[in-house]
Amino acid sequence: MNKEFDRANSSTAPKSVRHLASKLLISLGVLVALSGCASYYGAAKISSVPAGAEVINLKDGTILGVTPTTVWWQDGNSDRQHISLRIKLDGYYDKVAPFWLSMRHQSQGDAMASPQVVDTVLQQRGD
Repeated sequence: MNKEFDRANSSTAPKSVRHLASKLLISLGVLVALSGCASYYGAAKISSVPAGAEVINLKDGTILGVTPTTVWWQDGNSDRQHISLRIKLDGYYDKVAPFWLSMRHQSQGDAMASPQVVDTVLQQRGD
């Protein structure tokens, strides 16, 4: 017999308490794993008149694309998300386009297949 193994695996707690604690830890692990699995998606099809404007996320300053473009977002819950974009094109005034995005889709593909429409009309400088 390996005395080191016996000492490392022995406990002063009764076997039933160790068994209950083991089941509790397993249940807790499953709960944590399942709570982190849910993701919700939303998408917006963003266009501008004229086309060719940069789309900038005001939350973090990232450039999301050039109009027309479709952009998706992912979140851990299905609550609507408030999105604010800046639509920018040389020779035109910048336009801020705030909207509420529905995070109702279970996959990115579903969101991209059914995007919300965000249309903007830019005003030319000097008008």
